[in-house]
Amino acid sequence: MKNTTIRRVAAASALLAGIPLTAVALWSLFAGSFTTDETPAAPVAAIDRATGRAQISLKGGTGRDIQRAITAIPAEGGRVMLGAGTFMVSEPLVIDRDNVELSGDQELTVLKLSDRVDIPLLVVGQTVTPIQRRVSGVAVRKLILDGNRLAQDHECNGGPCDNGGLSFIRNNALTIRGAEDIRIEHVTTRAARSGGVVLEKECRRITISDFTSHDNHYDGFAAYETEESVFTRMYLHSNAAAGISADIRFNRNIISHARLENNGSQGIFMRDSNFNNFTNLTIDRNGAQGIFIAQADDAQNTPCTGNVFSNLTVTNSRRAGLRVNDISCIANTVAKSLFQQNGEGGVSEASEKLIAQVDVQVQ
Repeated sequence: MKNTTIRRVAAASALLAGIPLTAVALWSLFAGSFTTDETPAAPVAAIDRATGRAQISLKGGTGRDIQRAITAIPAEGGRVMLGAGTFMVSEPLVIDRDNVELSGDQELTVLKLSDRVDIPLLVVGQTVTPIQRRVSGVAVRKLILDGNRLAQDHECNGGPCDNGGLSFIRNNALTIRGAEDIRIEHVTTRAARSGGVVLEKECRRITISDFTSHDNHYDGFAAYETEESVFTRMYLHSNAAAGISADIRFNRNIISHARLENNGSQGIFMRDSNFNNFTNLTIDRNGAQGIFIAQADDAQNTPCTGNVFSNLTVTNSRRAGLRVNDISCIANTVAKSLFQQNGEGGVSEASEKLIAQVDVQVQ
């Protein structure tokens, strides 16, 4: 025991001094974090020579092993690398520390909720409500997040929503809350009991790219109180509600190069969303409107204004290709876009000239 303590102190001192550590030394520093009554998959700890940061690799195990690895990353940050295979998750995975990366092996790594656990799968940010501090510098890459929705009973943690604690968080595949400078890359969210990915509690500078979300009980992608973010190269399809739901101060964001198809309601549902740029989108075969623009219920101070839609192809919507539902939603523009074979026409407005149209084709 004494020798183990000496090794840990030496390893910690070297790490703080910026001296590269061997895998054995780094494991000496982290090993105690994996002590458990169960037998976890043996992690491999090392220093990533390219970045000089800690890296812990797990070739197998459960969500509990992943959470231990996240906790074991030193304060200055590091990476948890997961091998190919399925990791069953029975407690929420939480990254509430700065500068942590969670990465899998391309599309061969699946994090899947266990049956009847009724929890959010992965949360980036704090789980307390209200948020006490922002989390920053987190990256999630090369993972499939499977909410196993047909084997869950409730939308929120343990039962009724908004009843304290984790019940304020819906059982999404990926939840980002009160966070900034976050990167989500090459991730798929599927089969969540609530949404695929949900941003909330004032998120800023979030980048989501090469992202797929499908077969979720509600929206594929939902964002609330989110600004100055970029969402690109997304495939959002076959969700029971909208492909994209933007609501409650969704402002100054860019959504580009995405395909939204075969969703149960809208391709894009928008309220209280302002000065966003939607470009190069294909919106096809959605169950209501292709794009629905509105204020929040009867609140005229929550319009959608100043949004620009360009280079869209909106086809085969059951209702209108684009609907401006409230006269408070002004100063929006659609340009260089095609609306074709939509059930209630191309562009529908609550009053004339609510949305400027430039080089728009309706067939």
